[in-house]
Amino acid sequence: MKTKIFLLLAVMLNCQILMAKELVIISDLDETLRMANAEKLVKAAGKLIIGVKPYEGMRAIFSEIKAKNPEAKFYYLSNSYNFLYNADKWTAKNGFPKGKCLQRRFKKDQSETFKPRKLKEIASAHPGASFLLFGDNVEHDPQFYRGLITDSQIADARIFIRDARLVFTQKEDMTYFQTEDQITDDLNMSNETTATVRNLAFNKLVPKFLLKNLQKRLIKECKTACESCEQSAKRRVLEVIDLIRPVQD
Repeated sequence: MKTKIFLLLAVMLNCQILMAKELVIISDLDETLRMANAEKLVKAAGKLIIGVKPYEGMRAIFSEIKAKNPEAKFYYLSNSYNFLYNADKWTAKNGFPKGKCLQRRFKKDQSETFKPRKLKEIASAHPGASFLLFGDNVEHDPQFYRGLITDSQIADARIFIRDARLVFTQKEDMTYFQTEDQITDDLNMSNETTATVRNLAFNKLVPKFLLKNLQKRLIKECKTACESCEQSAKRRVLEVIDLIRPVQD
């Protein structure tokens, strides 16, 4: 009897292992993992000369995902041209899990079609997998990811979008975040990783150029007000900082 029970448990365990879903992580690079100032292309080009720093909170999160799921597949997908910077070298230098980097080639790929095409190719290569999709709202990541799930009929996917424009969008089918502190619970991060993210300096979670970009947009959008457009913009920036600054224990 004990032998039969043991064999039954062994069979059930093997079935669970066989049924375990493959985990695939797809991430944009600029403004999702890289502090690139992608909203201002001229300044972004200038940053390439001095080197682009990583969002350290994303590095900590990706490192834990890899540690918990050693067989997980990572894809770094960007509309940036590969002659501007080498994504393989940048991700390796900055401590992100090893994965396949996909960038556009000069005059070969259009920005509107490159990402959707590569996303479908990745989905086709991993049928039945679970997907974690990371991007930002500077360009079209939300639309591209939503289209992928619909067109490829992916049943198990979660979308996380960095609100790099600081407009506080809310959508039922994806999670927007201003800092990584806001998604550690959603991703079941450990107390250690959560503390690492929470204790980062604020300008490592929200670089100063995002706040400057916001202020310039607010000044441009300001039409009539009791206070000057510049004063209104500065006040709004301070309000945004108060809303998204992590509360340290």
